[in-house]
Order: sequence, then structure tokens, then C-alpha cells
Amino acid sequence: MAERLTDKKKKKIVADYIKNQNYRETARINGVSVNSVRNIVAKEKDIERKLTQKVEENTQDTLEYIKSKSATKNRIINKLLKAIEEKSENVDMFTNIKDLAMAYGILIDKELKILEIQKSQREINNGLDKVQQLLDEIQKEANRWY
Repeated sequence: MAERLTDKKKKKIVADYIKNQNYRETARINGVSVNSVRNIVAKEKDIERKLTQKVEENTQDTLEYIKSKSATKNRIINKLLKAIEEKSENVDMFTNIKDLAMAYGILIDKELKILEIQKSQREINNGLDKVQQLLDEIQKEANRWY
């Protein structure tokens, strides 16, 4: 008969699952079966909220990292622009201006994607604020009646 898992071990399994969101990996890390992980995670209250929170934290960490590299990114963009300008003025058989233009396009594309993600996050936060306001109003009404 298999040994019973302690509450501490179950909490570690849940934490590992939230971290990597993979049943097999969590089972391997903790030396238990995949079914054990599934059962423990299924019994965990607020697992969806915790998973959503983890995704939001990861997104925020990524955006903060990207912001922290802003000066480096600007230096690279300036170098690329300068190199494109120089190459366009002095085209020779060894110049591949398409590579420089592609690198510049990728940087711009990523910058726009970051702005799009930030806009989506603001919209989500505004929606959550509105939902919270509605819940507060419902609670006030319920308190008035009871």
C-alpha cells in the first residue's frame, strides 16, 4: 500500500503544479504518480485563481524586464539605424541591407507587441474594477434588504 501524503507534501505538489503547470513534470519532481497530482490539484480550492495569478505575475515580470532593458534596446536601435543608413549610402557586393532592415523590423514589431499587451492589461484591469464596483453595489443592496 502506498504511503499517505502529508499536507506539507500536498501543498508542495500544488505549488510545483502552479509553477510549471504540467502534471507529469510535477509528478516527476515529487516522486508521485500523475494521477496523484491530478487528484490533489483537483481538490485544491482556488486553483484557477492561483494559475491566473501566476500567469499575470509572469507577464508582469517579463514586461518589467523588458522595461529595464530600454536603454540597451535604444542603443541597439540607434546602431542599427546608423548601420542601415551607412550601408544604404555605400552599397557593395558584401552588403546585405535586408538583414539590417529585418533586424530593425523585428525590434519595432516586438515594441508594438509590448504596447499591445500593456493596453490589453489596462483594459482587463478597468473591466475588473467595474466588476468590483458592481459587486460592491450588489453587496450594499443585499445589506439593505437583510
